[in-house]
Amino acid sequence: MTDISHQLHHDSQLHGSALNVTPTSSEHSFDWSAEEYKNFSSEIQLLKHEYHKSTLFSDDALVKLLDNYPRTWLQCYTMGTNPENHNEWTPVHIADSSGAEIMQALQKGRIWINAVNIDKYDKQYGKLIEEMYTKISTNCPHIQNLRNAFNALLISSPGIQVYYHLDTDPNMLWHIRGVKKFWVYPAQDKRFTPQNYIEEIIAQERHENMPYHSWYDDHAYKVSLEEGQAVSWPQHSPHRVENVTVNVSLTSSYESTESRKLVGVHGANYYFLKKLGIKNRPTNTQGVFPAIKAFSYYVCNKLSLLKKGSRTSTYVSDIQVDANSDTGLSKLDNASRTAFSYIDE
Repeated sequence: MTDISHQLHHDSQLHGSALNVTPTSSEHSFDWSAEEYKNFSSEIQLLKHEYHKSTLFSDDALVKLLDNYPRTWLQCYTMGTNPENHNEWTPVHIADSSGAEIMQALQKGRIWINAVNIDKYDKQYGKLIEEMYTKISTNCPHIQNLRNAFNALLISSPGIQVYYHLDTDPNMLWHIRGVKKFWVYPAQDKRFTPQNYIEEIIAQERHENMPYHSWYDDHAYKVSLEEGQAVSWPQHSPHRVENVTVNVSLTSSYESTESRKLVGVHGANYYFLKKLGIKNRPTNTQGVFPAIKAFSYYVCNKLSLLKKGSRTSTYVSDIQVDANSDTGLSKLDNASRTAFSYIDE
């Protein structure tokens, strides 16, 4: 297995290790073609970027970031090896571990770390992401009112997987370090994503992970992602990941007039039409009726009239990150809620 300290040291020599350099769009960015901008959000695309050269992703920067990161925003999971059994996705206590201990444990175990709200926590990452979406918005006039929505830094072990899942907002992955296999499946195709799954994910009654079967791969876009590459896909495209090496990636979601309307239509279907017993709930977004549905959903949601599920309260675990363990993990005497389960409280 790759030694992470050696790999990270090697990467830092390539990318630099000074922490006082603030990346700017002129320093590390991307230069897509007119065709790539035109197809953004409507087609699966493999794109290039230069963010992997930024010192924000050096080994020193990552250790420092993990040392100080708010524990309610620092998620950690482990999982099994069967991609068809997403029920093995398991939360892990990480709050008491230092940045160095987390990185040491990472090389030994099956650990996936998700530092959510990275743009809100650190202004340098925030500046990079804001410039990222300003550039995309400027060059994508076909997307109305495009704006940055949610961002997270992902750091993960060799050999781990992220199960087949779907995100409500349109999103993409900027790969920074390592090699990972990435599958993207057709968007809004009921063979791969039943309509009620999308509705329940939006209502937070279901986790993003969904049932998966190996034959789905016959219909997938598959790529082996390397540093300096990004992959984007249409909204509500299911996807999954398998790591080859230690990985660092930036995941980012965005909103637009079109994407918010699609979420609103699905939300209205769940809270209003489903409650009326309507089985064939339309998902089209064009016209007056879809606009009324979406508007009603957002108004009721803003007024707290819609009962949302509470997935975070289920983040209970008796496993902790343990740099001294051969597996990078160890068992606790009792199960308890993880620190990141309190994110919404």
